[in-house]
Parts: sequence; C-alpha cells; structure tokens
Amino acid sequence: MAKLTIDGTEIEVPDGTRLFDACADVRGQALPHFCYHPDLAIAGVCRLCQVEVEGMPKLTIACNTMVRDGMVVHTRNDKVRAAAKQILEMHLINHPVDCPICDQAGECGLQDQYMIYGLYDAEVEQADKVHKEKAQVIGPHVILDKERCVLCSRCVRFCADVTGTGEMGIFNRGDRAEIGVAPGVELDNNYSLNTVDICPVGALTSRDFRFEKRVWMLKPTDGICPGCATGCNVRIDHEAGRVYRLKPRRNDAVNGAWMCDKGRMLYKDVHDEHRLGAPRLEGADTDWATAGQAFAARMAAGLGLVVASPHCSLEELHLLKRLAEAKGAGLVAGPAEADRGDGDSLLLDGDRAPNRAGLALLGIEELPGAELANRIASAGATVLVAGGEPGDVAVVGEALRAADTVFLGTHDRATAGAARLVLPGAAWAEKAGIFVNRQGRFQRFLQAVVRTGQARDDWRVLGEVLSGLDQPHPGSLRELRGELAQALDLEHLEHLDNLPAGGLVPREAAGPAAGGDA
Repeated sequence: MAKLTIDGTEIEVPDGTRLFDACADVRGQALPHFCYHPDLAIAGVCRLCQVEVEGMPKLTIACNTMVRDGMVVHTRNDKVRAAAKQILEMHLINHPVDCPICDQAGECGLQDQYMIYGLYDAEVEQADKVHKEKAQVIGPHVILDKERCVLCSRCVRFCADVTGTGEMGIFNRGDRAEIGVAPGVELDNNYSLNTVDICPVGALTSRDFRFEKRVWMLKPTDGICPGCATGCNVRIDHEAGRVYRLKPRRNDAVNGAWMCDKGRMLYKDVHDEHRLGAPRLEGADTDWATAGQAFAARMAAGLGLVVASPHCSLEELHLLKRLAEAKGAGLVAGPAEADRGDGDSLLLDGDRAPNRAGLALLGIEELPGAELANRIASAGATVLVAGGEPGDVAVVGEALRAADTVFLGTHDRATAGAARLVLPGAAWAEKAGIFVNRQGRFQRFLQAVVRTGQARDDWRVLGEVLSGLDQPHPGSLRELRGELAQALDLEHLEHLDNLPAGGLVPREAAGPAAGGDA
C-alpha cells in the first residue's frame, strides 16, 4: 500500500494504482482528460491530466504515473490550471468551434473543459486555422469530421486493442496529423459505434443519430438490450415518447463499457410501422373490451397449448406457465432453430434471444419447427402464442392458421396474420421486466416510453385472464416478482424487485450455505 497526499487529503491506495485514479477518488471526479479511458491502453497524448508532484521538476501526466509512498500531489493550484488552459488553447487552435451544429454539443469533453479551465477568447483568428475534411463517411454507421478531432487516439486504440480490426490510424505529422481509416478500408466491424461513444468531441458521429435530437433534451432510462443472450446493459435515450438511441451502460460483469451495433439499432423496432396498435378479432380491428371477452371465453372453453418465447420477460413466462397449469394445457417454446445468428468472441452471441435462460429456469421445453407444428395441430383447443414469432417458420405458420390461435405480441407479422384473435402487447422499451442472460444473471429493465396505441402490458393481460378463471393474480409487478421468487426458490434474494443495477446471479447471492455446490 502507498500513502500519499492529494490536495491536502491523505489517502492510502494499493501499489500499482495510477495517480489518475487516486486523484479521482479524492476529487470525487476525474481529472480533465481526453485520451484516457479506463478500458483502453494508456496513450498519454492529450497532456490535459497534468498535476504537480512535489519534488518533481515539472508537471506530470497523472494517467501514466503510478503512485508511490510519500507523494504530495496538487491538482488544482495555479500552475496546474495555467497548464490546462494552455493545452486547451493548443487543442482549439485548429478546431472549427462549430458547436451549434455539432451532435456532440451538450456531452462534449472539449466544451466541458473549456467551461472549467477556459472561458477566454482564443488568440487564433478563424482565417488562420488549418482546414481538414468534414463529414467524411468512413463506414455504414460512422461519419468523421477531421477538423473537430483532438487526436486523442481513443478510436485507434479501440480498433486495435478491443475489436482487433485495426481500421483506424493517425496519418501525417504536426498540425497536419489527422485521424482516418486505412486506404481501401471501412470502419465496418460489429462494434464501430463504440468509437462514437468514446470520442470526447464531435469528430466521430453516428449516421443514424446525426441531427436527430439535441442531447440535453433526451431522458435516460436503464434497460437491457433484447438483441442476444449476452444481455448488454444499455441506456435508453428518449424524449416525448420516442426512443432516439441506445448507448452502453457500464457493467463490468456483462458488457464492460461496450455494446454491438446490431443491438443499438433494435430501438427502431419499438416504433416500427408494423407495430400492432389495436386488438383484432377475426381480421377486423376491435376494442379491448370485446377482445378481452373473446379471450376470456376461449380460455374458459379450453386451452390446448401455450407457445412461449425467449423474448418474453421472466414475469410473463411465469404467468404463462401458471395459465397452462390452470387449464391443463401444454407449455412449450419454439421453434428452437429460430432467433439464431452468427456470434463473435466479444459480446454478440449466436443466440439472438434475451431470455432463453429464463425458459430453462422455468422448465419450458423448446421444440424444433416440425415438432412444434405437430403439437399445435394436435392441441384440439385454443393455442395461445405469446411474445415471439413462431409463424416465421412456414410449417409452423400453416399449423397456426389451421388452429384457433390467439396471439399476444407486438408486431403485425406472420403470427398475427395467422391468429384469429390478436392482442397488442408492450415492446421491451415500453414495459418493465427481468431477463436472465447466458450467465444466469437476473437483470431488470425499466419502462422508458409509453406504449404504442392500445398496447397493454402482457403481464396485466395474463393476470386478468387468471382472475377470470378464479386463480390468484398479482396486482403489481412487485407482487408478481415476490410470487416468482418463491416459485423459483429464490427467497434468499429477498425480493426480485430489489435487483441491483448490475444484475445478480442467484448462486452468487446465495453463497455456499444457501446455494450449496450449485
């Protein structure tokens, strides 16, 4: 352990700690910086994190300095502030200062540091600035503005060290140096939009989000990406009932600080033109009162089979299981070959469903398409399909069209077209719930935006049906999660409604005494 004093405060930190991190602990916030990123190799090129260490002849950069016993460090004195101001001036020499039209305005490191250390008139005339290429498309998702770049090299290090694809580089020298892609190469890996996230200025911007919304108007909500079994923690940025983008939310146990480009684009499904906006009975739109009566009548008459989906939340799967048990119906999921794709070694899983582990946890079997079609054909009563699109497989779609099918879901696609009764459900960003990822980690997501049209929470629809069958039904998500925890023998979690922000693996929470060797 090393004992040192930072801005008059004595602290003790482990040997090998970077001075940058030690200073952040004392200050309650990070030192000013552009190039430093906790998940990237140290570059030490922006020089903005300089501090004064007594006994050293000049200021030193904190990101590339390790603590040592007896250090006395100053991070806020006049010498440090003067150095920061000079470095900012250097970065602004050739910067276009086009903040009014920059997507990064409002979450820009250069703006933030200028407000703290700058607030001065630049001495460089606009006419003397070096001009570089603007709005250069360098990949399917990213646009580069070389004039705004401060050469922090974060994007270069990300492509070299995280994805290992090496598309980005720094070319030329001096004030002619510029970021770019290698000749004949595009920034086209599965994680290219992470370079936009880590860019501290507006040099790299998203082609999808470009000029869509000022960032200070957006409201953030914690969510879980529904794109694959990894369950990346995300921030849903929305305003006035519309989702505008997804950004990764740090969870070192799941996705670190990253997420894939495919997951980022899934917000578009929430506002897709094929969203179901109203109930439909025998091909005609109707209201919920009529649809609810038709649903209740079918459940009272007989339920032959429930087809669940790995896209359902854990709460919804629990209620589907209870409904099947109450009616003596079969409960399966499938087709097992659906929701599959190519994965990679970083985050993107070949399992494209967010809650397949939830199916296994509740003992719900997944069937191949042909076997699922046979089960539907032999059901002999109403078939309830919830959450997924088994009709996407042709043989299953034919079986659903021949059956008395009720579909509780979000989009007017194959299954909705095959169903006689269609009930519009809430999309993943329009509801709250729990997914269980490939690690067995329980992760809670929150409702970000209002539901589309007449869509309703699936758990409420299923709860009302159970009520009509004289079955106990939950009056709230909290009550439902308590019932679920008891059903799964997870009382040691206290309550699934109190999951931590980073999620929780039950066996880790239980410990050896409660969870045994499992």
